[in-house]
Amino acid sequence: MLGHLESAGLHDLFPITNADSKADLIQRIREARLRITMFGLTRNFYGSEELLNLFVSKSHEVPIRVFIMDPFCASRKDRYRLEPAEAAMEDPARYMREVLTPLTEAARRGGDFKIYLFNFPCSFAMEMIDDTMRVMIYGHGKRGTDGPILVFGKGDTATGPTPYWQYFESQLAWIQRLADAEEAPEPWRSKGIRVTQC
Repeated sequence: MLGHLESAGLHDLFPITNADSKADLIQRIREARLRITMFGLTRNFYGSEELLNLFVSKSHEVPIRVFIMDPFCASRKDRYRLEPAEAAMEDPARYMREVLTPLTEAARRGGDFKIYLFNFPCSFAMEMIDDTMRVMIYGHGKRGTDGPILVFGKGDTATGPTPYWQYFESQLAWIQRLADAEEAPEPWRSKGIRVTQC
């Protein structure tokens, strides 16, 4: 079994978002040399003073892209129908004040640091830092932080990226293509899919 996990590029697992998973994320951001790309529902932890300062500093060394669900879109309302009552950021005004506004202000102070909003459902969050991908599963009847976190490496350079890395990297590439386009290409445009920079 261990061989299968190694060949999949699975480097680590965390049962939930906790002190260990946050320490892992912070260390990876500090050590980033190529890129930092984040995608998820709210990314509340990114609004903490520690992460905001780290993002501003690090954005002068590597490009940082953060994709967050639009707090006023229908998909966000639908997601919160599935979260328990203690989910902290159901109120869009509170979320704007406590997370999104501090993040966008930090991006203005930073170097190559961009924040984007998307308006479609998501089943997992992704954090790509250099050649590591952290994937957080969103469950039903659970807060986003209650889901497990899987940490994948890109794979052996001799054999190329693992299929797991390729899948998640392609998801981020699709989102970035939508962000870079003046308007979403078809069929996404007709479906109302949007990724816009803050």
